[in-house]
Amino acid sequence: MKRHIKYITGLAAIASVITSGCKKDFFNRPPESQVTVGNYYQTTAQVQASTNGLYGSPWFGWNNKSGWAITELSGGNGISYSSDVNAFENWSVPNTNPEILAAWDSPFTVIAQCNGLINNMPATISGVPQATVNNALGEAHLMRGVAYFYLVRVFGNVPIVTNPLNDLNDFQTVPTNPISDVYHQIILDLQFAEANCSANVASTGHGDSGSASAMLAKVYLYMQDYANARKEAEKVINSGEFSLLPTYENLFQTAFNNNKESILAMQWIYNGGYDYGNSIQASWAYNSTITGTGDGYAVFGPTIDLQNAFVAEGGDTIRRHATIMIPNSFYADLDAATGGYTFPATGSAQSTNAAAKKYVVGTPADNGGKSAAQASGNNTYIIRYADVLLIEAEAILGQGAGVTAGTGIPLSTSTTDATALMYFNMVRTRVGVPAVTSFTYQQLLNERRLEFALEQDYWFDLCRIDGYQTAGSAVSPTQHPVATTIISNQERGTYSGTFGTTTAPTIYSSKLTPTAANFYFPVPVTESAADPNLVKAPVAYKF
Repeated sequence: MKRHIKYITGLAAIASVITSGCKKDFFNRPPESQVTVGNYYQTTAQVQASTNGLYGSPWFGWNNKSGWAITELSGGNGISYSSDVNAFENWSVPNTNPEILAAWDSPFTVIAQCNGLINNMPATISGVPQATVNNALGEAHLMRGVAYFYLVRVFGNVPIVTNPLNDLNDFQTVPTNPISDVYHQIILDLQFAEANCSANVASTGHGDSGSASAMLAKVYLYMQDYANARKEAEKVINSGEFSLLPTYENLFQTAFNNNKESILAMQWIYNGGYDYGNSIQASWAYNSTITGTGDGYAVFGPTIDLQNAFVAEGGDTIRRHATIMIPNSFYADLDAATGGYTFPATGSAQSTNAAAKKYVVGTPADNGGKSAAQASGNNTYIIRYADVLLIEAEAILGQGAGVTAGTGIPLSTSTTDATALMYFNMVRTRVGVPAVTSFTYQQLLNERRLEFALEQDYWFDLCRIDGYQTAGSAVSPTQHPVATTIISNQERGTYSGTFGTTTAPTIYSSKLTPTAANFYFPVPVTESAADPNLVKAPVAYKF
């Protein structure tokens, strides 16, 4: 059985009961624990619990390595010698790479789960409040839209699958659909979620109507629909549901999961075993002293370019301290039982003379017991309130410049708009960086880089700054002249030695220039072998 079927046209476990005459064993498997579509959705508690799985384990493949390999290594924020991810640094990733497969499989697994719920939950259920049913369906549409937002930014044209039964008999001929159609489907899903999800419940870890509005704002921003991006951002701002967390580094500590700034996040548990916990710390932590669980492999190092970006901002020490470790940095929240942890004067992950701190949360004792080997209990942000504030600021800048979809905002474009400045400066002053009286698009992009560094976002910012483009394949690549210039000037090299030694380190410089075709990644070979149409020209989707 090809994995392609599981992730493209697979049903969630609760929806696995379909005709017994099907020849494909995945679709034939018996109901797990005798749970069927006919008897599952009976109570309010069952309907409420039906969406729990949309936020955790299905996202593991993305969160484990592929997400940060694509966004941080390709984007120039990190380097790694690890053979499974280092090809992302120079965009030479083959279609056989296991992390490219994970980047495809994981979001499509989320989509399969969402489709199972959307297509099998009755529109009304006796004894269950209608608002509860509507909310569950809204959450499923929300997370399907989110999953497609990841996929379209990584691969470009991808198949839109909203009801897997439609493809049951021809799963080997499913085509991809154009980027513009994928975005349209994302908008439809998020609009449904906005209208049907409950309000003011994001603190529970579930997405709500405000989460949908925030995601709509971001999607519209990518489409350069600045009017709607601003409209949706202002819904979130005016709702009062979310606010900036006063202390920036608290955002990345387990005790602050689902805080007031968290709009939507992947939810992880420490005691469910591999696939259920946040494994980023295991890869990124500088050593096992930090984790206390035997892992901490330091396979990620912050680039010299990212380190310099914090310095260039002029005293952006709060965000830098919470994002990357540099020699002699002290962390009271790590190894707290022995008085805290100081990154060594000679510390150097991947020859960068630095290491990652963001999403590195420490020992089980540092986390109230909610941490284990390969499985920490801290969430991974999908979107947080600071992003909404910067979306609002950028939408105002784009509107003021009269920029239309398909044309990037010139980096020198500036604004003195009072509303844009208010939200832009809220993000800056929270971390002790001085307020400004105007800002350029270049400054806004720099602000986004420093605010969201190591949060699986920067590469996507680079991919969109040349404007919303709806072509995306090796045959018809999108054009990225501004992004290419920015990337080609990044210092992606390493240090020849380490700080704290008698010989000061020097830089082994490395500067790389992507081609237009490098801004999307290849469809995994296991998928294209099962369905050759995935690497052919896209076909318009019939909505």
